[in-house]
Amino acid sequence: MENKQNMSNQNKTSQGTQQDVLLNNEPLDNEQLNNEQLDSEKLSNESVDAEASHDGQLNAETLGIKIDEITDVFNKVSKIAQEAGQWSESTIKLFFIEILRNIEAAKRFAVCQLVFIPLLILFIFSLCICIGIIAYSLTYNVLIAVGLFLLAMGLVLLGLAYWQKHLMKFFGFKATIAQLKEGADVISKAAKSFD
Repeated sequence: MENKQNMSNQNKTSQGTQQDVLLNNEPLDNEQLNNEQLDSEKLSNESVDAEASHDGQLNAETLGIKIDEITDVFNKVSKIAQEAGQWSESTIKLFFIEILRNIEAAKRFAVCQLVFIPLLILFIFSLCICIGIIAYSLTYNVLIAVGLFLLAMGLVLLGLAYWQKHLMKFFGFKATIAQLKEGADVISKAAKSFD
């Protein structure tokens, strides 16, 4: 703004000298006219240069602000990337821990199926037959003996179903899935904070 005032003052000064020359009724030389034109061109060039330097300063300031904003965004992104890296690393560790736990549970389940089940079948069948024989010897009634035999077999089957349900709890990736959901929630909240 100061440059514009200087320019207007210089223009008035140059106009005043032209009017002074005209008021004096002296003939103007080509040299004087050329000098005045050169002076006015220099003044206009100086004002353009001053405006350009002022615009350059504004552009530098806005450029600095934009660079700061970009740097801030990069810092946030790198922080989120670092947290996501830590989260993914812990998720992978948890996944492998669950795989090891599933393998161990599968081994135990296989041992249970291969060894325990045949022995259990023979034992249960023998036990149920014993219950039937004892019931028959006490009551001399075949129907009561068969009923107690079937009741004993039913209780054994319920016990086996409960045991198998208990073993099935060890299969799956429930903790990993829960952590993946938690991570997805954290990432979605972080993405919303950028908006």
